[in-house]
Amino acid sequence: MSNSLHPVAAELADLIEADSVGYETLRRMASVSHYNRWIFEEISPFAGSHILEVGCGIGNMTAFFVDCELLVAIDRLQASVALTRRRYQGFPNVRVMQGDISDPQLPAQLATWPFDTALCVNVLEHVDDDLSALRRLWQILQPGGRLLLLVPAGHYMYGSLDQALGHYRRYERAQLAQLVEEAGFQSSVLRYMNLAGIPGWWLNSRVLKRRLLPEGQLRWFNRLAPVFIRGERLLRRAWDVPAGQSLVCIAQKKT
Repeated sequence: MSNSLHPVAAELADLIEADSVGYETLRRMASVSHYNRWIFEEISPFAGSHILEVGCGIGNMTAFFVDCELLVAIDRLQASVALTRRRYQGFPNVRVMQGDISDPQLPAQLATWPFDTALCVNVLEHVDDDLSALRRLWQILQPGGRLLLLVPAGHYMYGSLDQALGHYRRYERAQLAQLVEEAGFQSSVLRYMNLAGIPGWWLNSRVLKRRLLPEGQLRWFNRLAPVFIRGERLLRRAWDVPAGQSLVCIAQKKT
């Protein structure tokens, strides 16, 4: 790589080299603003003031939590950390550092901060030993601390997109409930989300065998998202919708 690259451009180039599909997916998902805000609105009522964000990527979800008292965002990729740190360098309450939820030393590395919330959005599926990862979050959280978790749902939807992104699995609701319980948490919310996203994921991942979601489809999804979101919220008032592209879990640390 040429040393003449602008620092930000160099960081992006490093990130693309390290994980081209992962970075490009994050870049494309950054444009789906209505969907990202929907995730935030689903989980933010349960967030505290001292938040650990696990797997911050390029900071797509970080942006929604920068007003809290303390936000520590970690990611395993050095280039991703550098880019996110640059994005939020003007926020004295935001710390961005390299860290891996698979690392047994992570709780010791984060022992300085009294976290009341662990935010884990589309990360757990990338971890081989997901139970140990959740147990580390249990160690990191203060007594009564909350886990805000979003994972991809539905074994039947696992396909080329998941493989390209390095997903070990997609989750079923009963499976996730048991996992969270074994890790030492008590779930208070466990529901499916994004029913409308199922056809697109199935088509691209199981039928067309794509490695990336097409940008054109994502633009249309973002335009239509307010309608989908409103409809799903109305439906949820009367029915515990038994399917969705994702699962949302809010759980509290048991002591």
